[in-house]
Amino acid sequence: MTQSAIRRRIENVGDLPARCAHRMTNLRPIKTLLGSRYEKALAAHEPLLPTPSGVDAEIVAGLRDKGIHMTSLEALGLEGAADALATAQSLSNEFAETARQRVRQGHDFNIVPPDKIAAFPELFRLGLNDRLLDIAQAYVGLPVAYDGVHIIYTVADGRAVSTRRWHRDWEDRRMVKMIVYCSDVGPDDGPMQLISRSDGTQTDEKGYRYNVASSTDMVAQFGPDFGTDVISCVGPAGTVVFADTARYFHRGNPAIANDRRALFYTYFAKLPRHPFFCERSGLSRHQIAALVEGLPSRQESAALWWQELPMLLRLIPPHRL
Repeated sequence: MTQSAIRRRIENVGDLPARCAHRMTNLRPIKTLLGSRYEKALAAHEPLLPTPSGVDAEIVAGLRDKGIHMTSLEALGLEGAADALATAQSLSNEFAETARQRVRQGHDFNIVPPDKIAAFPELFRLGLNDRLLDIAQAYVGLPVAYDGVHIIYTVADGRAVSTRRWHRDWEDRRMVKMIVYCSDVGPDDGPMQLISRSDGTQTDEKGYRYNVASSTDMVAQFGPDFGTDVISCVGPAGTVVFADTARYFHRGNPAIANDRRALFYTYFAKLPRHPFFCERSGLSRHQIAALVEGLPSRQESAALWWQELPMLLRLIPPHRL
């Protein structure tokens, strides 16, 4: 057995509580109860939803229509975004050789170390901009949690592994990822791809089960024409992609020409269906608390969302990144 296989087995043991909790939420009485509570919460919160305007309204409309919308940092005009992008580009450049070495060692998924992110509060705090919280809340339909940020470094090795295979994210019923390209991304540079057909097999009534899939699997699920609804997001550094990565199958198309570097910001409901599959930025709760110290209550509450979970759910260790 290889060292990487041994490492994965050890890590899987730590994931057992989260996986057991997931199985329990798929038991018929529990999933029925969860679904009923969710529908009631949506109805109660509907009058309180923000009403974004301009480009923000276009983003929400795109998410509702196809599960995805492309724009740019320039079009968004978020304060501090240019500085945050420059910082992310610098950190990802510094991490490049480490990422390539990790790939040679058998690691399929590479992120800039969370401690590096924590050293630059502007990276984390950009995701707490009121406009971004409004966009996420308007789409999710409930008060939103902010699950932080990480920089994913994809080495151009052409392999269809990990998040480069079709998959749906585990955290919630619907969610919003804001992806900011830190490098130019062409068709051969690992663009974000999404199949704009929602997966009706995953609901509170039917239960939630997650697997990575091949294009052959997508043909079996959606039909041989599924490729007509694949949206491939290419663009220069500073391109921004908003996507519902919970309801829609998506992937980073395997990169073969150039490495891809991108910021990923994550939002979902404050009481997500699977809180034990959240907290995936790699930042510790202590680090996040320090990053939001002194911020307004809305921002603090969104970032420290786990504090509002029922005690039993708070005790389940999050599934590893």
